[in-house]
Amino acid sequence: MTDMIRQASANTGKDNIVLVGFMGSGKTVIGRNVARLLDFDFADTDEMIRDTTGMSLPQLLRKHGHIRVCSEEALVLKKLAAASRQVIAAGGSLLPQQSNIGLLVKSSYFVLLHAEPQVIHQRLGRKNDRLLPYGKPTLPQLEQLIAEREREYRRLADLILDTGSMGVEEAAVAIADSYKASCR
Repeated sequence: MTDMIRQASANTGKDNIVLVGFMGSGKTVIGRNVARLLDFDFADTDEMIRDTTGMSLPQLLRKHGHIRVCSEEALVLKKLAAASRQVIAAGGSLLPQQSNIGLLVKSSYFVLLHAEPQVIHQRLGRKNDRLLPYGKPTLPQLEQLIAEREREYRRLADLILDTGSMGVEEAAVAIADSYKASCR
């Protein structure tokens, strides 16, 4: 990515911040910091699904399939869409063309957290809970999946950050500052 940060025109009336991006892009850790900076609540859709079902997403996917994961995700997003002043770390599988995300589009400032596939691959290699239905993705699989998903995410993004070249606090401050500027 040539630009570390891209900001779209001002968006007023956006009560929530939604962080989207591939797994391992930093949505949870950066999101918690953004929430702290803005004094917002923090919600992680993957954690909410895990708390509701008692299973991690890979477990839920293996046991009940993709339709059940999407159903749980829809319930979580419906709940989150009814609230405001929150930073939401959207699951890495949430895609813009899914109807679920439409619940948040009108009321949310979207931030795409991007990292190069090599960075994501390295980050995923350190964690065992970051699996696709077929296991740990290879670098070529990551390259393809990230390209496909980010094409869609970019259409929604009010801000794009390269988290592979920024520290957590630097990214959180950039998001908080950009969000505040969009509300003026």
